Amino acid sequence: MAASRSIRFKVSVLLVIPLASLVALWGFATVVTVGDSMSLLSVGTLYDTVAKPAGDLGTAVQREHLLSAEYLATRSDADRETLVGQRSVTDQARARLRQQTTGDAAQAAMTEEMRTHHDELMRQVGALDAIRARVDSGRIGPVGLSEEFARLPDALRRLFNTLSLSNDLSLYRQSRAITTINHAMDLLSRERALAAGSLALRSAMTPSEMRLFTRLSANRIFLMEQALPELDPTLRAPFSDMIASSTYARFITLENHLLTGAEVRSTDWRAAGDALDAVYQRSLTAVAPALIDQAAPAAVSVFVRAGVIGVLGLIAVVASLLVSYRVGSGITKELAAVRRAAADLAQARLPRVMEKLRRGDVVDVAAEAPALRPSGSTAEIHDVADAFNSVQRSAVDAAVEQARLREGVSQAFRNLARRSQSLLQRQLKMLDGMQKQAEDPAALENLFKLDHLTTRMRRHAEGLVILSGGAAGRKWRSSVPMEDVLRGAAAQVEDYARVRIYPTGGTTLVGNAVADMMHLFAEILENATVFSPPGSQVSVRGELVGRGFAVEIEDRGLGLTDDKRAAINERLASPPEFDPAETDRLGFAVVGLLAARYGVEVVLRASPYGGTGVVVLIPEKLLGDPEPVEQPMEPPVLTVISVRPESAERRAETVVERADRPGDSGEVPIPADLWKPLRRGGDGLPRRVRQANMPPSQANMPPPRQARESRQAQEPRSPEAEVGGRSPEEARALMSALQSGWRRGRGDDEDGGAKR
Repeated sequence: MAASRSIRFKVSVLLVIPLASLVALWGFATVVTVGDSMSLLSVGTLYDTVAKPAGDLGTAVQREHLLSAEYLATRSDADRETLVGQRSVTDQARARLRQQTTGDAAQAAMTEEMRTHHDELMRQVGALDAIRARVDSGRIGPVGLSEEFARLPDALRRLFNTLSLSNDLSLYRQSRAITTINHAMDLLSRERALAAGSLALRSAMTPSEMRLFTRLSANRIFLMEQALPELDPTLRAPFSDMIASSTYARFITLENHLLTGAEVRSTDWRAAGDALDAVYQRSLTAVAPALIDQAAPAAVSVFVRAGVIGVLGLIAVVASLLVSYRVGSGITKELAAVRRAAADLAQARLPRVMEKLRRGDVVDVAAEAPALRPSGSTAEIHDVADAFNSVQRSAVDAAVEQARLREGVSQAFRNLARRSQSLLQRQLKMLDGMQKQAEDPAALENLFKLDHLTTRMRRHAEGLVILSGGAAGRKWRSSVPMEDVLRGAAAQVEDYARVRIYPTGGTTLVGNAVADMMHLFAEILENATVFSPPGSQVSVRGELVGRGFAVEIEDRGLGLTDDKRAAINERLASPPEFDPAETDRLGFAVVGLLAARYGVEVVLRASPYGGTGVVVLIPEKLLGDPEPVEQPMEPPVLTVISVRPESAERRAETVVERADRPGDSGEVPIPADLWKPLRRGGDGLPRRVRQANMPPSQANMPPPRQARESRQAQEPRSPEAEVGGRSPEEARALMSALQSGWRRGRGDDEDGGAKR
């Protein structure tokens, strides 16, 4: 089964996914926009730490290129000294570039692409030493020198191209135009160096030098024509003034002479080139700060726009979160209210209704099933609430109707059981009269069996009354000895002869609990005799304990498994409401209901004999005053416990026979009424006097059914006939009973004489 998820979790997931996507997009856009803005603001840092020292190095390298070309042509000491001084200037510019570009500020401002081009520039800067060595040894010509010195300015140009950090098209075009003009200036420097070396060595350039010179001149003019239109008037003005100046015109004139092959003096070329170079440098120096000034406001503007957009986006995200949370929380609360109402109905209200119905209370359906009214505005949840209201009303109505139906069925069962009890009671009275009038021993025996069957039928009728919520009809107004209660219970069992009840002392049971406790013990004894071998004995022992009176009933059957015994104990400890569909263990259902009614504890346990033991703990509140202990006239040799069903069925009377016969004599059922006060009949045999020795508190009770007198006691017989008409066991039992009666009679006479 898949793990269940709460409504709040699912709604949260439903809302979190799009909101998380929105937050991610907002964050990405904010980072990109703010990042670009911060890059624009870092233009000033890049200019100070990268562009300016790189430009100074480029200018120094251009100057060194020119002096190196002149030294190669003249090889004079003066040119050598001038070249060495310029190399020192170039080395200083190279050292400043390394120091500035490797600092934290420059590294933080540079992008990854800038760092790549910076590393390439540093490699070209390091290659200057190799070029210088070739110049000093004279192993390089003007064309080769021009190509070698061109590599470092090319690396600088590629680095400058990456410094265009703005996404603003106008600013980007301005920056690219300045870079192009700077490239044109580098071509001018190479053009000057190439011509200066050739003019110092000879009056005209070689064909290879002329081709290179022509290409440099054409490219320079082309770059200037491409770059100037891209600049705005402010940035274009210095270069326009330079082109319109006489200095530029003079240089162009000399350049044209060289291109046509005319003779040009080296001093004139050098002077015109130096003048134009100075104008070029001033123009670039003036344009660079102006470009930075234009980039900063644009960067601030972009930054402000990015901040506004970012803040507005954040506000939108927060608003979306709040709205989503409120909507989701509202839906969750509405659904949670429906869930709580359903749980309350299932766990509290319906059980409360059922409990009231079991007690017979009147149930107000409207009060027990109030309508659920969601506080939200979700139409579907309102529909669910309406459906739930209909369901709960139907459920409560069904519970009430079911309880009424069950109560009606229980009432019908009770009425039928009461009628059966009444009929069975009348049947018992008729059987009592028939037993008194019976002459034939076989007929009397059959009447006794029928009496026992009727008694068991009455117990089953009482069980039906108890299961249907009623109480047994029989009542005792005073306490009854516990031993009598147990004997009365055994008398209601089919195989009562197998039940062995040991003496329990003088403990008594209050009268209002006698019938139900007798029924409880009868159900347990019935179960013990049914589920144990036919020849085995079911022992019953009882004694006072700290919490009341404990009765142990033990059989020698096959026993129960641990799981089944635990299930029965749990059912006995907290018996559920009786379900008519469960008919397999009605006895345990009756025992559980009676035990719960009187607070009696019933526990099954394993018997050491292999069967099942049942411990019944009767609480102290159900115990009456103990019986006075009667001192026996003679110490008994053997205690034989006998139960005659015809006496214990209705009065639960017991007999303890004390006889001086061997301990191997058989146990024979003896009528208990033989040991009550006697009177002589016409045949000379003793007869019982009804309620002669009962205490005054019991004298007015409904008279118990009389002991069945034998046919021999109703008509005179000769001793021979009497002996011949009884079995040896009956004769022995009769003689023992007579002997006991004579002893008690003599004891009563002696006590009476002493009192008189």
